[in-house]
Amino acid sequence: MMRTTEDLAETPNFETDAFSEVLNIVHVRGETARLVTSQSQRKFSVPRGKPCVYIVERGMLEITVDAEPPLLLHEKQIALMLQGTAHQAVFSSSRRNATRTQMNQADADEREIEAINCFWGSFAVDGDLATRILQSLPKVIVLDSPADNPIEWVDTVCQLVLRELGATRPGASLMVSRLLDLLLVIILRRWAQSEDSLPGWLAAAKDERIARTLSAIHADSSRTLTNGELADLAGMSVSSYTTRFKQVMGQSPGSYLRAWRLDQAAEALLHSSTSIDAIAYRVGYASKEAFSRAFQAKFHTSPSAWRASRAS
Repeated sequence: MMRTTEDLAETPNFETDAFSEVLNIVHVRGETARLVTSQSQRKFSVPRGKPCVYIVERGMLEITVDAEPPLLLHEKQIALMLQGTAHQAVFSSSRRNATRTQMNQADADEREIEAINCFWGSFAVDGDLATRILQSLPKVIVLDSPADNPIEWVDTVCQLVLRELGATRPGASLMVSRLLDLLLVIILRRWAQSEDSLPGWLAAAKDERIARTLSAIHADSSRTLTNGELADLAGMSVSSYTTRFKQVMGQSPGSYLRAWRLDQAAEALLHSSTSIDAIAYRVGYASKEAFSRAFQAKFHTSPSAWRASRAS
């Protein structure tokens, strides 16, 4: 049966997953990009607070973080640095072969030429909550993207980013930002699928039962969900659920809920002018006094001092 334009215009009813929720919460957004080649500057420093990604197509990349041993990346490897750790990047050739004919020479003797081709993209992160969540990741996430099992869409997205950077079309900067967002999701998804040992929020994204309960917690911070209610959502017994939650998240459901509420409150204090009483109620506290005590215990400062220190 032929579909009507109304059918085609309908938005699919996708269920939100824990992975998508956390990426929305941390507000990581694409910033800018560049292509490093044999003719480019081969050495540069990236300051602290600038998360970025390197995708090595040709040549080699050496990443040095502080006094740690350098990390060497080869062709078809990706390095993702979402913590925004300050580092130095040095690019070098892997010495590729080319014939004299390819170099417009007369005979066909083989000769090596330099070849460096590396995509670099940077991201911006908003807020202390985003920073705290991303601190659970390794300083450098390294992935392979071999020709026989490439990370889907990476090459295409990189090409589109570079095309937009080289154009003067309206909306180019927004296109670059959105494409870099997409690139980040693609890379993190592959890493989450390939790693057995993941930080809590990524591990939860792989565990459908825990992910369902996290979605419920995130949906309404003011609601106090009991372990029994969360276990029912997960389709598990209470004891099995609480044990599994702690294995995945590194803390009990109750501890996670309390920390989540305070993190949400900290962000609201930072990004809104809402009163402290209203924020306390919104995240599930019956009184400003109880909220202030909990906030002081976690952040070692009062809610009002937290807001004032970040406003200055």
